[in-house]
Amino acid sequence: MPEDPTQPGQLHIDHLVEILSKVDPSSEFFRRSAQILETHLVPNLPAWPAATPRTHAPSTDVAQPSGCGSGRRLLTIGMATFDDYDGVFFSIQAIRMFHPEVLPYVDFLVIDNHPTGPCAKALKDLEEIVENYRYVPYDRAQGTAVRDFLFRESDAQFVLCMDSHVLFPPGALGKLIAYLESNPQSGDLLQGPLLSDSLGVMATHFDPKWSHGMFGVWAIDERAQDPAAPPFEIPMQGLGVFVCRREAWPGFNPRLVGFGGEEGYIHEKIRRAGGRTLCLPFLRWMHRFERPLGNPYRPNWEDRIRNYIIIQHELGLDPQPVVEHFEAFLGTEKAGPMVQSAQKELESPFFFFDAIYCINLDRATGRWQAMQRRFRDLGIAKRVRRFAAIETPSSHHIGCALSHRGIIAEARQLQLKNVLVFEDDARFSPDATLELQNSLNELKQRQWYTLYLGGHRWGQSFEKAAGCRYLEVPHLMTCTHAIAYNHTIYDRILAGIPATAAETALWCRQHSAIDKYLARCFDGLHLVTSPVISSQHSILRQETRAFEN
Repeated sequence: MPEDPTQPGQLHIDHLVEILSKVDPSSEFFRRSAQILETHLVPNLPAWPAATPRTHAPSTDVAQPSGCGSGRRLLTIGMATFDDYDGVFFSIQAIRMFHPEVLPYVDFLVIDNHPTGPCAKALKDLEEIVENYRYVPYDRAQGTAVRDFLFRESDAQFVLCMDSHVLFPPGALGKLIAYLESNPQSGDLLQGPLLSDSLGVMATHFDPKWSHGMFGVWAIDERAQDPAAPPFEIPMQGLGVFVCRREAWPGFNPRLVGFGGEEGYIHEKIRRAGGRTLCLPFLRWMHRFERPLGNPYRPNWEDRIRNYIIIQHELGLDPQPVVEHFEAFLGTEKAGPMVQSAQKELESPFFFFDAIYCINLDRATGRWQAMQRRFRDLGIAKRVRRFAAIETPSSHHIGCALSHRGIIAEARQLQLKNVLVFEDDARFSPDATLELQNSLNELKQRQWYTLYLGGHRWGQSFEKAAGCRYLEVPHLMTCTHAIAYNHTIYDRILAGIPATAAETALWCRQHSAIDKYLARCFDGLHLVTSPVISSQHSILRQETRAFEN
């Protein structure tokens, strides 16, 4: 094995880890050596631009207004985009050119929902020319609910969420800043009149009616014709532009995918939390609707119907109006199977989990295809978010630990109550759905931290959890191919597992791997389904029944 640092082999990596294990972690030598080690441990970085660091320094200083101490801005102007560089560019530059009075109060946040697409580099490069601009790639979920990520990434007091092709008339944003400063504890959802391409008021709100596969019909309240008119309540409005105090944001249901269903839904959640949905007549905005070159993404009726039914379920509303509208609009023959699929998903025990992830190496396309087939058999293919595994060729244990940690960190940031994680070699029992339901019925009645759907038992038999028939308490069980984490354990795991590959390499010297770490450090806090419903090829020999391929 070569010892040359420019051509590192396993021996070189091991020697460097050994040296770092004896060095003060706060020293400059440790920091610089860890940086070198990091590049060798993770040689294949993701094929998309990195997120802009929160500490990214702008090219020039912008004076900070009073009341926004510690560098915290009053307002984040955020947008989620999918291959729409032109929209992002012109929207941000228009704000900078025609609303300069707001720049000391705002930062810009762009969530790139297609970071492997053709616009990614150009979107990333804007960080070098736009003050207080952050680029964040995120592709694990797509659709309207990605807007939720804007609120989780922002650290401003308020968030203005806008489509990446919206323009504001001069003065509108300045008046918004004044309004927010006068209402610092607002719990309201703030919106404004949509302007037509001819600059007239096109709509102030949606009337809550069904039409053409959508809940909401554009309508005008004449009070908004005067931009100086006082705010007034509206039932709902399109979400091309809306503002909410970050800490008052109720969030989208993380189970939503694709587009459709958001209008009216988030408004109702705001009202149930004690807020109002207001039209601010001065907050006028223009939206680019025409797409001569076509949309880069394809909304579909299946996602829309599914979202509406999930929303009705969350809000405790009757789903029948959804069913009746789409059966009338699309025809029973077409809409019926979509409705039945959504209703079946609501009844599935997997619906219990806020989000479901699968860890998969980018090069392991065959494994991903096999997992998609298994997920379809379980009826959860729509739910699963692919997490690109962090590949560390010198030791897969490092990458595995970092991948699980990355999902847990994201779950905490998104404020998920729980998250189910699969590795891409998981297999399932023929009766997995029924058996999971039995276990979850008991799980819901007790405090829990982690739930294994299977694992290496090392020849042991485990006792039933107190008062349970379908849950056991495992001791020193390993394997993390199918494990659910509850939010009550996020912080402890994130504090225990380092965030970088170099530090995790040192960590592995003590803990070997994440499954052994969890087994040793959290023994007694785990539960496992009984019978187990998931296995993997390496431990099939221990199982007492067959698992599907």
